[in-house]
Amino acid sequence: MNDISLSILFSILAALLVISAFFSGSETALMTLNRYRLQHLVKKKHRGAIKTHELLKRPDRLLGLILLGNNFVNILASSLATLIAIRIGGDEAIAPATALLTIVVLIFSEVTPKTLGAIKPEMLAFLSAWIYIPLLKVFYPIVCIVNFISGLILRIFGINTKKGKTETINKDKLISIVS
Repeated sequence: MNDISLSILFSILAALLVISAFFSGSETALMTLNRYRLQHLVKKKHRGAIKTHELLKRPDRLLGLILLGNNFVNILASSLATLIAIRIGGDEAIAPATALLTIVVLIFSEVTPKTLGAIKPEMLAFLSAWIYIPLLKVFYPIVCIVNFISGLILRIFGINTKKGKTETINKDKLISIVS
C-alpha cells in the first residue's frame, strides 16, 4: 500500500463514502416507502416499483444485504483513513483522522442521505432496487448465513422471527388506498 499515491487513496476513500451514503439513503427510502402507493404503482406496471416490491417481499434479506454492504464499506473506509493518517502524520494522526472521519461519515454518509431517503423515498428506492437485485444474487449466501445466525440469537431470547404481524389500517392509510 505504500506505493499507492495519497491522491489515489483519498479518491478511494471518497468513493467508499459515496457508496456508504447510497446504502444509508436507500435503506431509509426502502423502509419508509408507502406500501399502498407501491402496490398501486406495481399494478400500473412501473418497472422500478415492481423491482422494489420484489425486494421488499423479504425485508430480512434486503436489510442483511444493506447492512453487510454498509458495514464493509465503512470499515474499509476507516482502515483506509488510518493508513492515510499514518502516511501523513504518523501514529499521532490516527486519533484526529478517526474524529474527522466520524464527522464526515455522520454528515455525508448517514444523516444527509437518510434525510434524503425519508423526503424522496420513491426516487431512491426505485433506483436502488436496480442495484440491490443483482447484488443480492451475488451475496445471497453470505446474507443467508448472517440472517440465520441473527435468527438463532433472537430465538435464544425467545423472539420468533417467523410470526407474521398483521397490519392495521388507520384513517390516513384508508384515504391513501382509496386515492
